[in-house]
Amino acid sequence: MTSIRKYNNNIILANDHGHEVIVLGKGIGFQANPGMLVDEDLIEKVFVPQETAQLSRFAGTLSELAYEYILLAAHVVDSAKELLQTELNPSVVVALADHFSIVFKRTQEHIELETPLKWDIRHLYPREFQAGMRGLEIIRRERHISFPESEAVSIALHFINAEIESPDMPTTFKIVAITSDIIGIVKEYFNIAFDEEAFDVMPFVLHLRNMVLKYTVRPNQNAQAVDDGLFALITKRYPEAAACCNRICDYLHETQGWEPVRNDRLFLTLHIRRITENINK
Repeated sequence: MTSIRKYNNNIILANDHGHEVIVLGKGIGFQANPGMLVDEDLIEKVFVPQETAQLSRFAGTLSELAYEYILLAAHVVDSAKELLQTELNPSVVVALADHFSIVFKRTQEHIELETPLKWDIRHLYPREFQAGMRGLEIIRRERHISFPESEAVSIALHFINAEIESPDMPTTFKIVAITSDIIGIVKEYFNIAFDEEAFDVMPFVLHLRNMVLKYTVRPNQNAQAVDDGLFALITKRYPEAAACCNRICDYLHETQGWEPVRNDRLFLTLHIRRITENINK
């Protein structure tokens, strides 16, 4: 591995067998002149951005953050990837490091803020919330600071944002809020209660999350057409579930201006029917 460019004493751009990577290490930039071999004993973390065009911007943003927060964020993200069994956009490290720089300062000033949608995140994204709790344990172990559980929600939001590749955090909040509202409509319509984390409910929650994500972030995504006869058959066979689906669609139209396609209406109806049938049993 050879050095290409030094951003600061702890961050460099390097050539790793023909691939440009961002390398982190305490003091790794001191002698990192272009073309020199990188001291691999100093390497603590290597980043490979998904797009080469992002390299300079990504490294430049990292160089503006405190190294201790970058390394802490990298450890938290690595733990999350292991738990979630998925790759996360490397930009989540930047977002988390920036978040940590704020939250640590806030803690020193004894300021605690309530995280919006705390209940919704915990129940709609249980695995991401668990990853957030792991993050708190890493912070406690490495920095000897104990944050409240609400901070696990904040960390989880960054993972959700990275998973769905949302353009910004407000969009992620919007997706979570709309998903929660739809579940509330189902509960109110049938006057029932159910656990969003229950085995037979999770398919419905996952479908909702993906549907809301599609209309929010990828509105032009094509959906497979549903046969008219099949749609008519399902709505006739399950009139209450279809009526609840119509109420959800009315809510989405009134609040977001969305018109759910027939494919989404069909699967919503089937999921609603399945949930209510299991509860009645």
